[in-house]
Amino acid sequence: MSRNVIVVLGADVTSGDVRELVESLGGEAGQGSPDYSDAVLERDGGTVWAWLDPGLLRYEDLRAAYASALDLPPRSALVLEMTSEPGSQWLAAEIVLAAADRWPLLVRDFGGEILTVQQFHRRLAKRRAGFFDAATWHDPSPAAARRGRVALVTMALPPDVTPRHVERLVRSLGGLAGHGEEADALLERGPARVWVQLADARATPPGPASVTRETLGDAPGTCVLLEVFETPGSQVLAAELVEAAAAHWPVLVRGASGQSMTVEDVRARIAMGAIDVFDP
Repeated sequence: MSRNVIVVLGADVTSGDVRELVESLGGEAGQGSPDYSDAVLERDGGTVWAWLDPGLLRYEDLRAAYASALDLPPRSALVLEMTSEPGSQWLAAEIVLAAADRWPLLVRDFGGEILTVQQFHRRLAKRRAGFFDAATWHDPSPAAARRGRVALVTMALPPDVTPRHVERLVRSLGGLAGHGEEADALLERGPARVWVQLADARATPPGPASVTRETLGDAPGTCVLLEVFETPGSQVLAAELVEAAAAHWPVLVRGASGQSMTVEDVRARIAMGAIDVFDP
């Protein structure tokens, strides 16, 4: 699933200008989908396609609103289409800020709210995720901010494995006890971060019961929730925890999109150099 935001520019910007801008951030010219994009930026699991669409300025009421916010006539409209993958909104924000260094602009977010550059900067300062979500959609609480920047992965283990066993396993990898309600155990290495919840209702057993029985021999007795942050290396660190668990017990994983994964599946994703290890 993807969503679009509109960047309205007070300058006559060309497709070549868009390609040059995105390429300056490490992107590429017009590759991938959609085929009509002028440029694409992919990094750290996120993807944003960018293209000009002059038709977005044809509505007089919107043109008037844009002109009022820009304090000059709108001349170009840039579409930023971003995937739901972790990091896509960060990349789109990078494009907006880089464009603002070149041209006067404003942003129309997912909810249709019009933001000046100054208002967008304030939103970036206040939020850790959901930069393009409308104000009415955004929950500013710390818990919501955390939900917005983690992927939820379940590690299902046999019935005789207790939460205490898992906590000791995390400690053996250099992890620490958790901080109050945030997590029961923490595994952190540089920017990589995995929070372990030993008893959490969100920890859903993977796949059909037949698959679970085939791997674990019985209904799982312990389902551990891994909150895998979107920071670089976090998914590889979570895979290391899964691998360590597999050295002691049978393991089945429920990926971020609900798919069942065996330890072999996780190893294959690591071997191919996948960034989104748990969301193939």
